[in-house]
Amino acid sequence: MMSFSVNERAILAFIHDVVMLCLSWVAVLLLFGFADKSNAGSLPVSALQVLFVAVPVQATVAAIFGMYQGLWRYASLPDVQRIVATVVAGTLAAAATLWAGDWMGALVFSHFFVQSLLLVVLMAGSRIAYRSWKEWAVYGRSDDQGSPVLILGAGDAAVGLLKEIMRSRDWRVVGLLDDDGNKRNRLIHGVRVIGALDELPRIARLLKVRHVIIAMPSVAYQKRRQIIEICNRARVTVMTVPKFGEVSTTANMLAGKTSAAKIRRLSFEDLVKREPITLDDAGLHDLLTNKVVMVTGAGGSIGSELCRQIAAYQPSMLVLFEQNEFAQYKIEQSLRDEFENLPIASVIGDVKNVRRVNQTLHQYAPSIVFHAAAYKHVPLMEESNAWEAVQNNVLGTLVLAQSAIEYNVKKFVLISTDKAVNPTNVMGATKRLSEMVCQALQQSGGETRFEMVRFGNVLGSAGSVIARFEEQIARGGPVTVTHPEMVRYFMSIPEAAQLVLQAGAMGLGGEVFVLDMGEAIRIVDLAHDMIRLSEATDDEIKVIYTGLRPGEKLFEELLMDDEHTRATPHPKLRVAKAREVTQDFIQTLSAWLYQDKLPEDSDVRRDLKRWVPEYVAQVRPKLKSVAGGAGRKSA
Repeated sequence: MMSFSVNERAILAFIHDVVMLCLSWVAVLLLFGFADKSNAGSLPVSALQVLFVAVPVQATVAAIFGMYQGLWRYASLPDVQRIVATVVAGTLAAAATLWAGDWMGALVFSHFFVQSLLLVVLMAGSRIAYRSWKEWAVYGRSDDQGSPVLILGAGDAAVGLLKEIMRSRDWRVVGLLDDDGNKRNRLIHGVRVIGALDELPRIARLLKVRHVIIAMPSVAYQKRRQIIEICNRARVTVMTVPKFGEVSTTANMLAGKTSAAKIRRLSFEDLVKREPITLDDAGLHDLLTNKVVMVTGAGGSIGSELCRQIAAYQPSMLVLFEQNEFAQYKIEQSLRDEFENLPIASVIGDVKNVRRVNQTLHQYAPSIVFHAAAYKHVPLMEESNAWEAVQNNVLGTLVLAQSAIEYNVKKFVLISTDKAVNPTNVMGATKRLSEMVCQALQQSGGETRFEMVRFGNVLGSAGSVIARFEEQIARGGPVTVTHPEMVRYFMSIPEAAQLVLQAGAMGLGGEVFVLDMGEAIRIVDLAHDMIRLSEATDDEIKVIYTGLRPGEKLFEELLMDDEHTRATPHPKLRVAKAREVTQDFIQTLSAWLYQDKLPEDSDVRRDLKRWVPEYVAQVRPKLKSVAGGAGRKSA
C-alpha cells in the first residue's frame, strides 16, 4: 500500500472517484429498491444512509491503497488490477461498517456485488478513456500518416513493439505476419494478423510496404536466415529493435518499453543473436562489488566490454591496464560518462614489463585480474611476428600471473580462444601455452586461483570478418571468402564478457571453461546474408574465394582430441579436463622466453611444437627480400 499525497491532480481524481462511488450506489439502490414502486418500501435503509457511511469508507480505502499516486495518461493493466483490489477491500470495509452500525437494513450480498462491478467499470473505464483521449491528442494522426510497415511475428515481443509504434508519427503498422495458424485473422491492438511469413512478397506488393520489422527474438539462426531470404525476395528493408546486448532489451519489449525511435536496420549481429544469458547475480556481486578489479587489454573489444559490465557491479575501484593510449583514453572516457561515481585507475603499461606490472599490483592491490591483453590476429602473427606473439601472449601471461601470486590476487582469469585447441597457427599455440602457464601456477599450490575461458569469434571485435565484409559491401564488392567450407562459431561481445564473468565467479581454481558457442556458421553463408541485409543481390555483389591464409583452419574446435568436459551449474559453460603440465614446466619455459637471441619464425614454430605437442604448423614458403624497388632499372 502507498500513502496518499495531496496535490491538485490527486484531489481531482479523488473527487472523481467519490462521484463514481455515489453514482454506483444510487444505481444499485434504484435497481433493487426504487425501480419497482411496489417494492420501494421494502428497503428500510435510505440512500442517504448508504451515501454518508459507505462512500466515505470506500473513498478512504482508495486513498490508503494509493489510488491517487499515478497519472491517468499512463493507465494500464496494473492500474486496473489496483482498482479491483481497492474496490474489493473498500466494499468489504463498507459492509463491515454498515453491519457494525446496524445500518444494513435489507442490503444483501448481491447489492454489494453489483455495486462493486459498477464501480470497477466506472473507475477503470474513465481512466482508460482519459488515456485514450490524451494519447490521441498527442500521437493522433490520420490513417495515411507514417510509413506503412509490417511486423514479422505476432508473439509477446510483437505486441510490446506494436504498442510503442502506435505512438509514433513515423510508422503505421498495416499488418502482422506469423506462421502460427491459430493467430491468423486475429486482431492485436486493432491490427490484424494477415498471413504467414512466406506470403510477405505478395502482401508487401499489395499493401505497397517497403519496410518490415522483425519481432521474433527467440527463433533460431536458420529460421532468421530464411526470413531474410523472404525479405530479400520481397525487396523490403528489414528493420529491428535495439541490438542484442543492450540492457534488458527483450524484457523491455515484453513490457512495452521499446522506443519506436530506436527502430533501425537489421545487422548481422541481430541475425545470429541468442537468448539473453541468465547470470548468477549474487555470485557476481560477491566477486566484484566493493572489490578492486583489474582488466588488462582494457581498451580492446573484450576488455572494454568487461570493464563496462564489471562497472555495473560497483567495484571499489576499476584498474584499466592498456598499452595503446588511444584505446585507453576511449574506454576511460566512456566509463566516466556512464559511471560517474566509479573510481578508475587508468594505467598505461606493457604486461611484459615486470617492474610496471609489479608496481601496478602493489599500488592498487586488486582482488581479481581479468587478463584480456593479447595479440590475436592469426595471419599477422604467423608471418615475421611469431616471436612477438610468444612474448606478448605467453611471457605477458607469465609475468602478470607470477605478479598476481606475489601480491596476493585472489583470482586470475585468462581470456583464451578456441584457436588454442589443436592449434595450426602461432597465435593459437601461444594461447594454449598461456593456458598451460596458468595450469602450472595453479598446480604450484599458491593462494591465487587461476581460471581459463575459451570462446570463438566475437561479433564486432576489432579486425573481425564482419567489419571487413561491411567495408567490402560498402565499396560494392567483391566480398572475399577464403574457402567455401570454412565455418566459425560466433558470439556477441556482451555475451562473451558475461560468460567470462560468470566463469570467474564459479571457478574454484585450475578449470578451463568452454563456452557454448551455439551453431557453427559457414563464412560464405555469412557473406551472402550480409549482402542481402544491404538490400543488394548476389548478382550485384559477388563472393569470391581467395584460399586459406597462413595459419587458418577450415573449422575451429573447443576441445582437444584427448579432452573431455563436465557440466557446470550454468547451461552455457562446461569445464574441459585439460592434461596436466610437468613440475618443472615454468622453470624451463622461462629460460626459453627470456633467451637473449631473437629466434626466426621457423625456430619459434619448432619450439612451440615442443611445448604444445598438438600444434601442427602449416608449411609456408619463406619470404625473400628483393633488392631495390619494383620496376627499378640498373644503371
